[in-house]
Amino acid sequence: MEFEVEKKPLEYDMEVADLYREVLSGLERKEFLALDPDYIPNTGGILYLCRKKDDHSLAGVFSLAFPGLGEENLGRDIGLADDELSFVAHMDIAAVRACFRGCGIQKMLMQMAEKDASALGYRYLMCTIHPDNTASMKSALSLGYKVVLTKEMYGGLVRNILLKDLQAYASRIALHIQ
Repeated sequence: MEFEVEKKPLEYDMEVADLYREVLSGLERKEFLALDPDYIPNTGGILYLCRKKDDHSLAGVFSLAFPGLGEENLGRDIGLADDELSFVAHMDIAAVRACFRGCGIQKMLMQMAEKDASALGYRYLMCTIHPDNTASMKSALSLGYKVVLTKEMYGGLVRNILLKDLQAYASRIALHIQ
């Protein structure tokens, strides 16, 4: 299967909300996706829509959010200094239709979001994943994210908070290449 990705500003989108509802209703463990399908983000960011190339059907979505200095900034949870918080980007919501799971869509979209965040000057990429969500954990860990904290969030749901420090990651890669 071939896919194409459309990028647009992170804002409410009815097609995306419908996909969120579909994915959420099909999950055996609803706690894996902490999501209100009608949530309207106010942090700014980029929405990635992955479509099947032949018929343009929506296969999955991913959002990259810029929390700024807001209270929801995950950097606060791990004790980042106030002057570092503006360099945090959230690898926010990933949702893939059941029939497209296993095609690497989440990982592909995360990689695109990482490149965009880096190009925009963000250093810390952070996300939250339910500890038992092995597919999402595998995607994030394979991209170099590290679990830095596990805590209750989103109204009592347990989440791993993961971090990828792009500056440290780039330094490790440079050392490995030499």
